[in-house]
This record gives sequence, C-alpha cells and structure tokens, in this order.
Amino acid sequence: MEVRVALALCVVLCGALCGKSLSDGARRRAQALRGIIEGVRRLRVRMTSMFEPVQSALQHAECPALAMVAEAMAGGKSAGEAWSSVRARAVRRGGPAEGFLDADRQAMERLFERLGQSGREEQDLLIADALASLESLYKDAQSKAAEADRLYVTLGLLIGLMLALIVI
Repeated sequence: MEVRVALALCVVLCGALCGKSLSDGARRRAQALRGIIEGVRRLRVRMTSMFEPVQSALQHAECPALAMVAEAMAGGKSAGEAWSSVRARAVRRGGPAEGFLDADRQAMERLFERLGQSGREEQDLLIADALASLESLYKDAQSKAAEADRLYVTLGLLIGLMLALIVI
C-alpha cells in the first residue's frame, strides 16, 4: 500500500510538472518579446539621437535577435533582407525570438522592412510604431502566459490526481 501511495504522489507531481512544461512556451514568447522591445528602444536612441548607422546601432542594441540581423547585414544586405535570412534561426527553439507567432514576425518584418532607408524623423516614427506594436503583443503574451500557467498546471495536476486514483 505504501508503494502505491508513493507511486500516486509521483504521478501527481509528474502531471503538475508536465503542465508547467506546457505553459513554458507562452512564457518564453513573452520573455523574447520583452528582450526585443528593450533592444528596439536602445536602437531608437542610437539611430535617432546618436546618429549611428543601422548596422552599428543593431550591434550595440544589446539584443541577440538584433545582433543576428546586424551580422547578416555584413554582406551589404538591407535590414529587411538580413531579417529574412536570419528569421528561421531566430524563431526556432533556443533562438532569441523563440515562440514567436505570426503577428510577432509581421511586426518585426514591418520594422526591418524600411529600417535605415530614410531620414532621422521617419526612422523615429518607424521605430515608435514598431515599439507600440511590440508592446501590445507583449501585453497579450503576458496575459496568455499567465493564463497558460493557471490552465496547464491545474490541468496537469488534475490528470495526475486522476491517474493516481487509478493506481491506488
């Protein structure tokens, strides 16, 4: 009987941990968006206040996703072309933009599409628009991550309890 109780407790714990694992994807998306927002803010300062060229500003934005774009621009590509070439690496598991949804990718594409191709004021407007879009997506990602934490952890715990009842 004691072995069954111990096994039941392990099953309940495993169910809760599986639920936590499922909710981690939503949390990683929110963290990735937060990092990119901070990087884009630094990019805005460097490009519009310090008048740095786009590639240099991307390198110094302290954001891995933006740094990847800067590296891809080394061959003379525009920011949009560079983002297109690194997007697949950036959004895969373990990448700096892990868990991005289509809306997140589209916001990044709108930013990089015209980045570095106009004057300071237009760049400021472009980056401000991208920041507003990314911040909206971040708020949505935060709420979805909180919802996923509540839903999946509870669901995993309940499934673990159900399986524990079967074991006992």
